[in-house]
Amino acid sequence: MTVEFSTWCRKKVDSCPTSKPDPTDMSPAQTFHPYSCLDYLERGTGCNSSCGVYKLYDSNGNSFPAYCDFQSEPGTAWTLVMSWSQSHRTLAPFRNTPFKVNSPVNENAQNWKLYRLSLARMKSLQSHSTHWRATCSYPTHGVDFRDYVRGNFKDFDIVNYIGDGQCKKVEFVSIRNHKGMHQTARFWQTNGAWGLHIDSSHAGCQFNPSSGSVSSEDSFGFYGSPNPKFRCSKDDQSTTQWWFGGHL
Repeated sequence: MTVEFSTWCRKKVDSCPTSKPDPTDMSPAQTFHPYSCLDYLERGTGCNSSCGVYKLYDSNGNSFPAYCDFQSEPGTAWTLVMSWSQSHRTLAPFRNTPFKVNSPVNENAQNWKLYRLSLARMKSLQSHSTHWRATCSYPTHGVDFRDYVRGNFKDFDIVNYIGDGQCKKVEFVSIRNHKGMHQTARFWQTNGAWGLHIDSSHAGCQFNPSSGSVSSEDSFGFYGSPNPKFRCSKDDQSTTQWWFGGHL
């Protein structure tokens, strides 16, 4: 597991890329249609580029703006699919709407406090991604692997998952200094009730963060019972992000 991250990207996380020739501005024969941020990285465009908003295309060939992180995990590119602040945790798209339900919020105006891509864009990104992750207060902390979870779509398809406390395999998870690698964690996501999250007070899977939890504590989503010791739910300004991506 790589546990280092770019302090430059962490400090510059809100900046857009510096002006440079648009890699999509080519002759018809050379047209580059990136379907995910990973396409930029594979082409070599993203290797030394800043984190910021880039042009992507969905499966129907329609362009849209999306936030790309090329630097927090070397050799990996991540596309932001959802971000919200604790002050907006009770809004339906962030509290009780599964990934598989279309509920876009500001999808053409990326921001950290109220943002969710449409299902069509999520599905398109998923088809060009191998992994997913969730981060806490990324604009402030970048990625230091504290209060963080990452998984592989082959092991756990978070978009289509509907379940009540099932044990699902993740590559790495950290909640309040409890850490697990290649373990199962207990996930909830149901229509009209729970957005995807881990209930950190429940044991029963290989990863057990119940020590130090609050009753029915929710991590990475839902937040019916938030714990201020968890970075995503520290206070109303804290934010949660979900990303799709992949390695070179």
